[in-house]
Amino acid sequence: MDNIQIPNISISNFKCFKEFKVDSFKRFNLIFGKNSVGKSNILEALHIYSNMFRSDGILSVFMQRGIILNNNLELIFHNFDYSKPINIKTTKKELNIYPIESLIDSFLDGIYYQVKNNNGQTIKLPLLINDKRVLDNTFTHTNSIITIDNQTVTFSIIDAALFNFSFLNNYSSSETIVKNETIGAFNRLQNLKQDKIIIDCLKPIIPNLKLMRISSDRICEADIGLDRYLPLNALGSGVYKIFDYIINALFVSNGVLLIDEIDNGFHYSSLRNLWISLFEVAYRSNVQIFATTHSYECIKAFNDVYNEVKNKYNSNDDIQGIRIEADKEKKYHPVIYNSEELNNAMDNWEVR
Repeated sequence: MDNIQIPNISISNFKCFKEFKVDSFKRFNLIFGKNSVGKSNILEALHIYSNMFRSDGILSVFMQRGIILNNNLELIFHNFDYSKPINIKTTKKELNIYPIESLIDSFLDGIYYQVKNNNGQTIKLPLLINDKRVLDNTFTHTNSIITIDNQTVTFSIIDAALFNFSFLNNYSSSETIVKNETIGAFNRLQNLKQDKIIIDCLKPIIPNLKLMRISSDRICEADIGLDRYLPLNALGSGVYKIFDYIINALFVSNGVLLIDEIDNGFHYSSLRNLWISLFEVAYRSNVQIFATTHSYECIKAFNDVYNEVKNKYNSNDDIQGIRIEADKEKKYHPVIYNSEELNNAMDNWEVR
């Protein structure tokens, strides 16, 4: 597993986590547990880590959940305690996030990332929500600007992400926006002549699939050997969402795909199809997947399908389940299951 991008993670003072770590990740990592145990927070931490060379990554914590940014920056710190930094690290890289405290009131003017650049030099990348705040020359200059909730936010970008990655968590995006983005991405893949890979990844669940196209009214259509094209979402429950996941995986070749609430919008009977397609595209594109779920059926499909297809991919130990549990003091810890352990343990679980 030396070709995966995120081998492990340690998180401290971030949102619900005072201290949390997973010693080893696999190519496919399915995270589950009861409500409010930090499943989504793990993906958020992985997202911020992956994009540590631009200090606006933290904004996703607010924007994707519809939280007003103004005077709420302390929400990212565990128990709102910013006397200690947020630390997110793997055995490859490390990120610390510190507050920039206001000089005149009790609110934060911003935060800054402390990272080592590619030359090994420690640098400070600020994000400011107070556009009148002036920082000293120990900070990298802000070079980007965005307006959120009628508030001007300035931040620093010094490099690209550590690797290709995508974070799918459509908390606040409308279905129309998601479909338009998917159609645009499919058009780009067609131009790169990669649409055949999409068809190959869908064929295990749509055996007669021959071609795909975008119609003049921007509907994704499929040729399954009939005398006309059919809308893709007419071919079965969840097919369009599987199509969306496949496209996103192709755009993060040799990288990481993060999917929150992966089973959302799927009937339980279509979860096998979801995993059949995801295993296919991830192996073809060398993508590491992290996903969360509340669904027992999703965990079972994940494990069952892997055991059915692993020989096809010359794989034996590429999946793990990560169950997040909380003790009486609300400290969270992971319980790791390999494929055999998942199979043996599922009868005794309460997931939702």
